[in-house]
Parts: sequence; C-alpha cells; structure tokens
Amino acid sequence: NEALKAELKELKSQNYNTEFLTNENKKLQKIIDSKNNEENIYLILKVLLDKKSPFLKSIILNKGSSSGIIKGMPVISDNYLIGRVVEVNFLSSRVLLLNDLNSKIPVTFGTNAVQAILTGKGKQSPELEYLPEDYVIEEGLDVFTSGKDGIFLPGSPIGTTTAEGTVKLFSQPSQLSYV
Repeated sequence: NEALKAELKELKSQNYNTEFLTNENKKLQKIIDSKNNEENIYLILKVLLDKKSPFLKSIILNKGSSSGIIKGMPVISDNYLIGRVVEVNFLSSRVLLLNDLNSKIPVTFGTNAVQAILTGKGKQSPELEYLPEDYVIEEGLDVFTSGKDGIFLPGSPIGTTTAEGTVKLFSQPSQLSYV
C-alpha cells in the first residue's frame, strides 16, 4: 500500500509537470506566431521600434498587411488597450499610442458611466477632456473604451483616473515587447 501511494504521488507530480510544460509550449507557440492557433482573432506582434519623440508616441510592429493587419485595428497588451494601427506596410505597421499628441478616444468611467474623451498630450499619461460641466474627477476609477467611435469595442480597459484629471495607463507604453 505504501509503495502504491508513493507511486501515485510520483505520477501526480509528473502529471503536473507535463501540464506546466504543455501550457508553456502553447504560450511560446503564440509568441513565435505558430500556425497551430485554433483562433485567428488575435495576432501576437513584436515591437521593433519605439520612436523617441517628445510628443509623438508610436511604435513599429513586425507584421503588416501580409499578415492581415488593417489600418484602424485596436492594439492591446496584456488585455489592456494601448493604441491603434495608423499605418500599414506589407511587412510592418505603426501604432499610435494612447498618450500620443494626436490620440483621441471616447471613454467611459465611474458608476454613473461618465462619458469623456481620452486625449494624448505627448506626456506619460493622457488626459480626460469634454467632461460634464462642474464634474470633479475622483481618483482610482477604472477607465474603459465606450465604443462610441465604432472602432474600439466597448469595455476595453485602459487605466485608472488620477486626481489631476489624467489616466494612469494599465500597460506602460515604454515597457512594450509584444502586443
């Protein structure tokens, strides 16, 4: 009985190890853009270049129209919205980040579903504009896309509000490797 218990414990340990390795393998296949993915809803892209400009915040990705990338597509990192595709070449594409000077996205936040426009100012954190009159922004409210622009699906998480009227992004644009 003791020998069987020890053997069972060893087999369970091997099973956990196999499950871990299987999950790790699936994750790595996604990263190297394996064709074994059952769903083609998402593409995993590598950030090739981060343009260093004081006001323009964009990144260059390693896939383009040859991989099905289309101008206007939303770009996410760790399930958080970081921007959208604004230029597409055959082998690469450029993403306008949320904190770019030219970025404007309709958002909603708070229990009353307050509507606003998230505007990039070329700084670390974008700002909330076009708020209701006399509205005082509470700190720590989660900000989501509203979907009113017809580009982004409603409910994509973006960040949290600060007392200054900016939004601290969930995914830091300066730390992107894969999107």
